Amino acid sequence: MSSDNPKPKQAFWNEHSEAWQSSGLSQRAYCAQQGINYRSFIGHRNRTARKVRQAAMSFIEAKSESVATSQQTVGLQLMLPNGIRVGISNEVNPTLLKTVLAIAGGLSC
Repeated sequence: MSSDNPKPKQAFWNEHSEAWQSSGLSQRAYCAQQGINYRSFIGHRNRTARKVRQAAMSFIEAKSESVATSQQTVGLQLMLPNGIRVGISNEVNPTLLKTVLAIAGGLSC
């Protein structure tokens, strides 16, 4: 980019970025054809992409669990080697718990 170019840098690189996309050329070939610095072109494209990603980030509202769920107490919590957690409430059917533990004990992790 020459210093006598009256356009601001951002506009210059934006125009070249759009022209490259419609050219069908590789970035390197486009830069060579236009006589512009390839590294500067790539730098502009990276900065623009980073700005777009930052603008796309947003926050979501965290909502608390319902009262019924938050008041439920967990009597037992199993943490498996693969990171899965299984919570069993105090009110679980003893026969069901025995069956689940028997099956879990027979699994290889």
